[in-house]
Amino acid sequence: MKVKVLQRNVWFRERAENLLTLMKELNPDIICCQEITVGSWFNDKRDVAQFIAQELGYHYYYSKAHKYEYPFTPLGEVNFWGNAIFSRFPIVESFDFALINPEDNPDHPYERRTCAVARIQAEDTLLTVATAHKSYSSAFAEDQDKIDETKKLIESFKQYPENLIFTGDLNLPPESTSLQMLEKELQHCGPDYSQATRTTKPFSFMGFEEKELRWRLDYVFASKNIKVLSSQIIPTEWSDHLPVLVECEF
Repeated sequence: MKVKVLQRNVWFRERAENLLTLMKELNPDIICCQEITVGSWFNDKRDVAQFIAQELGYHYYYSKAHKYEYPFTPLGEVNFWGNAIFSRFPIVESFDFALINPEDNPDHPYERRTCAVARIQAEDTLLTVATAHKSYSSAFAEDQDKIDETKKLIESFKQYPENLIFTGDLNLPPESTSLQMLEKELQHCGPDYSQATRTTKPFSFMGFEEKELRWRLDYVFASKNIKVLSSQIIPTEWSDHLPVLVECEF
């Protein structure tokens, strides 16, 4: 069976209608997203995951991560960022687990990073799809906390030795220890690491600034029994990341 999977950090500021334009054009079977919001003024306080699922006619699972409230929002307003998995096929089980919790990072009390997992019945195959948005550090530097997050991911994935697809904005470049650890357990689905996915818009945060498209931060991995047929990075003006589209067979 052939399946198209789209990995996409949608950017919390992007309008949901813009995101749908490319999703409908590419027509993937499974879409894994980061920075999907609920309650944000950038999208009229809508539940963006629910809106996208309804527009596509897909099943979905949403994992809330960051919780923003005053003083990060206007007084009395609360909104969330999180990860979402959309599927043309039925989702028979879904859950998430924390990679980092607010109590682990007192300097950023909103910071919760999760991995969302959906078990998808794709005709005769039970496919496990996971997506994560790993923690940010200035200039995407790797530290022990990020390595520990990767260890949590790998430990969870051991439950699913076959028919696993893992995607994410890992906030790490290909030469990082974490990427090497993942490659020992799973196959990288491509395209070549030299192809960048970030940034398409000027970025400034925690003393780091970037205006060029020269970082590879978005990835798709799969268990070794899955055959990768094609992979490409898709040019688009929507979001500050470029999406990764992979077609595979199992």
